[in-house]
Amino acid sequence: MASRVLSIEVGYSLTRVCEVSYGTKTPKVFKSFTVQTVEGVMNDGAIQVDSHYVQALNDGLREHKIKAKKVIFSMNSTKIATREVMIPYVKQNRIRDVVKANASEYFPVDLSEYELAYSILDTVGDKQSGQQYKLLVLAVPANILNGYYDLAAAIRKEVISIDYAGNSMYQVVKSECKTGTHLIAKIDERSTMIMVVKDQAIAFTRNVSYGVEEALQAVMESVAWGNIRSLRQAVGIVEKFQCIDLSDGDETDSTSPRSVEEMAQANVTDALVPLINGIGRVIDYYASRNSGETIDDVLLTGMGANFLGIDELLHREINYPVRFIKKVSGLNLEKFFKEGFFGEYLACIGATMNSVDFKRSAEAKTGGKAKKEKAAGAAEGGGNNFIVIGVIFLVLGLAVSGGLIGYSLLTYMEANTKNIELNHTVKELMPVMEVYNNYLDVQTQYNIAESMYSVTESQNDSLYEFFVELEQKLPADVSVVSFSSNRTQVTISMQVSTKSEAAAAVEQMRTFKSLIPGSVTVASLTETESDDESSTTVVEFSVAALYAPLIKGDMDADGTVTE
Repeated sequence: MASRVLSIEVGYSLTRVCEVSYGTKTPKVFKSFTVQTVEGVMNDGAIQVDSHYVQALNDGLREHKIKAKKVIFSMNSTKIATREVMIPYVKQNRIRDVVKANASEYFPVDLSEYELAYSILDTVGDKQSGQQYKLLVLAVPANILNGYYDLAAAIRKEVISIDYAGNSMYQVVKSECKTGTHLIAKIDERSTMIMVVKDQAIAFTRNVSYGVEEALQAVMESVAWGNIRSLRQAVGIVEKFQCIDLSDGDETDSTSPRSVEEMAQANVTDALVPLINGIGRVIDYYASRNSGETIDDVLLTGMGANFLGIDELLHREINYPVRFIKKVSGLNLEKFFKEGFFGEYLACIGATMNSVDFKRSAEAKTGGKAKKEKAAGAAEGGGNNFIVIGVIFLVLGLAVSGGLIGYSLLTYMEANTKNIELNHTVKELMPVMEVYNNYLDVQTQYNIAESMYSVTESQNDSLYEFFVELEQKLPADVSVVSFSSNRTQVTISMQVSTKSEAAAAVEQMRTFKSLIPGSVTVASLTETESDDESSTTVVEFSVAALYAPLIKGDMDADGTVTE
């Protein structure tokens, strides 16, 4: 019979709490509520226990009459390192040993400060050629885990598991992504977790450092929808009212005065622009790294999915089908959440299904005390036998005992001296730890900055190289009439005197390094006679082509294209 557990996700502004059945493939939700997260409690996944926050949690548990004694947490942090790895096909109870044995290759850091966990993504290969496990291996700083154990102790609950929010979401949505490629965006207060699931397997994950907290603050600051005093009330407002401006800016008369609601909608929409652009950049980055692969649709969940109209706003930016996760196969969540949207509770629910199960090292070390007691009992029995033998061989026993005692004292003195020397060395090296921790923090910030920079790259960066080649290689008798460009391709209209000159210009463009040769096509071609008495002809034609990926070294320092 499945037991009931608490499942908690601590956010920057709100903490989600569910009472869920545990030990079943299809968990059932019994109760749910949110409490406001006190400022300073959450800092990039790390929790600082606060007495007022603990009191609010306990009050919520009493108000909803939740008596579960065990708790599961779902956490997220930019400090959680993830790697996809392949390991041999071993028994599942040996996977953790294989991961630990190779952990230093996955994460080149001091792993004594981290705790490891893993999730099986897929089984590849066949029995004849040899099967392998595809794993998602995670490493989390131990101090982050300690914060969750401290919180559990403060509310007097026993921690049975701590899950990674990405895995929690995957456990819920994988049934909705059995075939095709789907992008899931979990939009929270200050961040958005993006996951691409291809044929029910995780193919890509990223975090965007934008959420909906500023948009909710804009709702609270406006009087358009009444006097709103809390973030929870603001979430209820954006569920029921159109707080996003979806009007076409070209059709709006800028000279006419706007109502209070229209101005409030504009402020809310402006606050959502960084989030929308961030999701768009991640999609462009994924598409650039997976050419020829298309995303079937975008699924929205989390707190941001409560916004009425955010799907249409995002669709205008990315031009992909966008929908909310309103139903999950087999879970029947819509039956429990009759009066509200359950998207922001999905991580709590998924954490109870198949957690990666982060554990503190101390939690895994069991049985040591029992072994010591057993050894002590054996020593006691052996002592009685020694007394009997000693009575029979008294003289021999005294001599042997004296020798052993002397040797033991000498060994103890040497070990004690070595221990003092090692403790002194540890104290001398303690300042190095601060330097190393600073190095890890700087490295984390560098990785974040590098990831943010990489999503800004675009094939439109090839525009300058195209212009240089156009000036160098296009015949002088070709006149450029018009030019247009977007992220992926260029369209240019030109005039020449004869069709043979037009053909020569097209063939020349197919030698451009800034263009994909096979993509250079003639969209249209017309031949007309001039209006003057010269009776000359004018051939006007339009050429479309795709940018080639820009390779470093294609351009000389002076801008000349290398042949």
